Amino acid sequence: MASQFRRLAAALMTTTALAFAGPALGQTSPGSEAPVYLEADRLEDLSDGGYLARGNVRVRQQGRTLMADELEYHPDIDRVIARGHVVIVGQGPFPQYADEVELDSELASGVALGFATMLENNGRMAAAAAIRHENESMTLRDAYYTACELCETGEREPTWRLRARQVHQDAEEQMVYYRDARLELAGVPVLYSPVFAHADPAAERHSGFLFPKLGLSSRLGFVYQQPYYWVVSPYQDLVVAPRYMGNVNPLLYGEYRKRFWSGYVEFDGSITREREIDSDGELFGDREWRWHIFGGGQFQIAEDWRWGFGIQRVRHDDNLYLRRYDFSERNKDHGQPIEAVNRQLVSQLYLENRSRNRYGSILAASYQDLRRGFDNDTLPEIAPQIDIRQVITAPDNWGRVVLSGNAVHFTRTEGTDYTRGSATADWRTRWTAPAGVVVEPFAYAQLDHYDLADLPVPAGEPDTDSFSRALGLVGTEISWPFYRPGETVDWIVEPVVSLVAASDDPEANRLINEDSQTLDLDESLLFEPVRAAGYDLWEEGLRVNYGLQASAFWGDTGRIRGFLGRSERLDGDPVFQATSGLLEDRSDYVVAGEIAIDGFSAELQTRLDTVDYDVNTLQFETRYTSDRVNVMLGYLDVSDEAATRGPQRELRADIGIGVTRNWSLVGRVTRDIDRDLSRRQETGLMYRDECTQFEIVYQREDLGIDDLGPSESIQFRITLFTLGSVDPDS
Repeated sequence: MASQFRRLAAALMTTTALAFAGPALGQTSPGSEAPVYLEADRLEDLSDGGYLARGNVRVRQQGRTLMADELEYHPDIDRVIARGHVVIVGQGPFPQYADEVELDSELASGVALGFATMLENNGRMAAAAAIRHENESMTLRDAYYTACELCETGEREPTWRLRARQVHQDAEEQMVYYRDARLELAGVPVLYSPVFAHADPAAERHSGFLFPKLGLSSRLGFVYQQPYYWVVSPYQDLVVAPRYMGNVNPLLYGEYRKRFWSGYVEFDGSITREREIDSDGELFGDREWRWHIFGGGQFQIAEDWRWGFGIQRVRHDDNLYLRRYDFSERNKDHGQPIEAVNRQLVSQLYLENRSRNRYGSILAASYQDLRRGFDNDTLPEIAPQIDIRQVITAPDNWGRVVLSGNAVHFTRTEGTDYTRGSATADWRTRWTAPAGVVVEPFAYAQLDHYDLADLPVPAGEPDTDSFSRALGLVGTEISWPFYRPGETVDWIVEPVVSLVAASDDPEANRLINEDSQTLDLDESLLFEPVRAAGYDLWEEGLRVNYGLQASAFWGDTGRIRGFLGRSERLDGDPVFQATSGLLEDRSDYVVAGEIAIDGFSAELQTRLDTVDYDVNTLQFETRYTSDRVNVMLGYLDVSDEAATRGPQRELRADIGIGVTRNWSLVGRVTRDIDRDLSRRQETGLMYRDECTQFEIVYQREDLGIDDLGPSESIQFRITLFTLGSVDPDS
């Protein structure tokens, strides 16, 4: 290596003697040693046989580049000393900076003074002195780490900084170790530890303690949860998180994940032994084991085949456990076919086949309802449910045909057992007539067979039934869109009408409705030929649907749209419940609209009574976003007189107001207007900058459940970017 520098320096001396600033010259040494390239404004001889390069010095070797104001090379001791605005590139993914460095001739190891560097994920590290080892590890003295932007003048401290007497960045273990570490907030020390460690920001996963979760609750008392993250293998990990609560016994929470070559599994759950607790922290009842487990998995069998499972369970008679201990009742989305409805858990096992024009599945499932007083023995066990669909493209201008088959078997501990098999054929096409009229004819056929057992009949009569039925419909949908461009606003007006003629249902009085329990008429359902969610209910007779849609567009994002329509039954009997909007021969009016202007947007969907135009249902949401203000208001109104639960009116709001560049006020509320209570409300203060997010939030929850009662809590949500977060909801 020394011979390379001598030959290169000799060549450069010749060049600088002629021009004082020559171009970069490369010198390839004989044998296997890598070439060295050097640029400088001036090159001088030193008395000890070394060389001195000054002015815009640049040295390159094996992908590493060193830049400095001046550079000394001493071949007798194999050292390179660089001074003044030193930058080293190629030692890692980010440049390294220093006031002065001393390196070996391969620029691989050495000592730096006034050192600083960037790390992955916007991390920054600086030190009074840094020692770089040959394995690319580093040891720093009087150092600090932060993800915050640093003030060039030094007048402003970073929001947070982790300082230490010594820091060792281990490249092999991908860990950063600290001695005499202290956490500073705005330059003020707030925490001290004689030793501390965290994963290198470039590392993917490492075992270790995660940030704790803190809170103060009127029900649970002071809450402290300390998670430990264990990397079991490159493909699996485990989080164990014991939780201390001041008013009840401790709880153990855990999460487990594992990846396989063909899929994955994920589980989370908790367990404790305690009595029940109300909102004031008072215990009652017997001390028992209480637990929950959620999870799922999915595995690819072949290109178009996969199987999976999902599990959601709490202890069978403890329907308030999740809410008492502040766990969400909603499971993570693992892609299962059945999604649980509100306050209901579902466990399932399934096999699926998916391709461009085909879908097939077979599954088994069981349910658990969390509503107070609900008899879970009346819920069905599904084993199995089979669904097959095939899409066939018809010849040109004749659309497509969807052939499907569906079979299901329900059993109950208490109630009717239900078995059904169905086959359907669905055809639809689209033609464009002269003058832009769009015609979409359609046809649908359905064949069903039912076996029912344990029917609710008087004693002595048969409690089983078996029958078949054949159903069908034909119809067409016609629309005529009109487009009018303008200088600033473009308009589209589109009247739509559809006519449907459906066969009678000869077995309507023998059916048990299992799969079409609810329907709420809206814009998306109005023109559907089959409006039932499942197979059991059938709209017979002749009906006509009509509506008018108008839209306007301007600028890049400005738009406004409105829709008005309804359905009329010309023949046949009603089949949907009174709250559907389809009980009368003339349905409710369906009204929908949306508007977007700059940062403001609003959406509306409502149903108006066909006789007196009273509002039966209404959903409204509006948003406004600017640099300092973010507001969302939502309103839900179900005032249909036929509703069995009475009127339901709910107001939701989510507000964030920026007070300064970094500080903002936050507030969230869900208000039950009819019960005159706020089911959930939050108010707090949030700070956010490029490296930190901090929230202190007061939360009150009142679900109107007597045994649970209202609860109040104060939560701290702290995120130090690249290090971790304290968040009781995560």
